[in-house]
Amino acid sequence: MNPSETFNIPFELTQDGIARVLGISRAHASLELKKLKEIGMIDDWRGRVKGSGNKRIVYYLLPDGVREADLLRNRFEKSGIAVEALLDMKRCDPGTMWENLNRKDKESFGVACVFRIPIPRNAVPETTSGVIPVDLEMNISIIDDVRNKYISLADPNDVRSWHGRAAEWYMDHREEEIQERLYHLVNAGRSTEACRFLINETEKFLFNPNEDLLETVKKLVILPKHTEKIYNIRAKIALACEDTDDAKICADVLADFKTNDADLIMAEVYMLSGEVEKGFKMAKTMYDKDPSAKSALIAARCLFKMKKHDEAASFITSSCNALSEQKDASSIDEILILRAGIAYDLGRIDETLSYLNKAEKVSRKESTQDRIAFLAGSIKEGMKVNFY
Repeated sequence: MNPSETFNIPFELTQDGIARVLGISRAHASLELKKLKEIGMIDDWRGRVKGSGNKRIVYYLLPDGVREADLLRNRFEKSGIAVEALLDMKRCDPGTMWENLNRKDKESFGVACVFRIPIPRNAVPETTSGVIPVDLEMNISIIDDVRNKYISLADPNDVRSWHGRAAEWYMDHREEEIQERLYHLVNAGRSTEACRFLINETEKFLFNPNEDLLETVKKLVILPKHTEKIYNIRAKIALACEDTDDAKICADVLADFKTNDADLIMAEVYMLSGEVEKGFKMAKTMYDKDPSAKSALIAARCLFKMKKHDEAASFITSSCNALSEQKDASSIDEILILRAGIAYDLGRIDETLSYLNKAEKVSRKESTQDRIAFLAGSIKEGMKVNFY
């Protein structure tokens, strides 16, 4: 597979598919994929998965990754290990094992099961049975299907307690793992704390909007006083994930508040859903009434999608001049990416790379930085890319 293929991509190449094949959580898969991407083993692009009309992030091996995979396969085969067997390991019966654990060991194993990504074995209390499996680095290693089965056998109050302990562990030992801490706070039923945490750390959460984070925020029981802020955050995550259905839900809720948020969300929903003309008219009307970087960006992106490159470029220039007078520098990275897209469609490759370089320098979001790097790298290698 490669980025030039955008249709009928196997589900197994998505984050969810990789997690399912390996028997690990989506969060664990996300962590490992990020590591592999950072060391140049893999990369990603957006494609339409078989049986789905929506685009998803899918992954492929880079040359170094292909070589490493071949080395691993050869090493396993020389040792008499069938690679296919590693990906379809027989699982023990959780019910029988659970019944044979004493109360203390059930507690320790339960806490271990709610963690979704590798953590040190000493993060949970010792057991008398040695029931908690670890890997070579002494990190807890429990197959995802088994982990979920054990959790389903436990008392819901116990599960909430385990999640609470996991949230506290992240707060004490890995403050940077904010997504995992939020996940555990939500599943512990600590709604007040979870709402406050999400709001206080909004900027950090929006550095890396992803489907797993969106699912966590969807499950959050929102206190009335936090409704507007939480649904605004959720909408931004949903739009970043191109989940237009959930973005509409957020817009419906936000329509009750006296802000432009609902209309801005719907303008972007129309754009992502193919109703580009409708999205442009809504965004342009909003910009004319109350100029903002967000409404300007959506309107310009709509023009770009309609192949009205000159109009898009002209609108960006005029809106940037107006916004600079207001000292509104938000969305500047996305505006530069859009300028790069216009230049690319017009065949101006050097200008495209120049804009992408500028966007990379000002962008603070991890997801946007990854996107810029992917676009620039693909263009330099002569690959055809889609900006939107």
